[in-house]
Amino acid sequence: MNLGKYIRKNDAMASKDYSVERRCMQCNKLLENKGEPLYYQKFCSKTCKERYVGMPLD
Repeated sequence: MNLGKYIRKNDAMASKDYSVERRCMQCNKLLENKGEPLYYQKFCSKTCKERYVGMPLD
């Protein structure tokens, strides 16, 4: 069984960059795309996070 064409197709898909513009949920400021694939920053600062939640965070 020859898997060559499937491997090439998978390698081509892996090289694509699917970066999405991430913005703060409170002030809509553009965020940097850094972090783990399963976790992305949603707020630009602790102040924005506190405003979004509606109470001070410790």
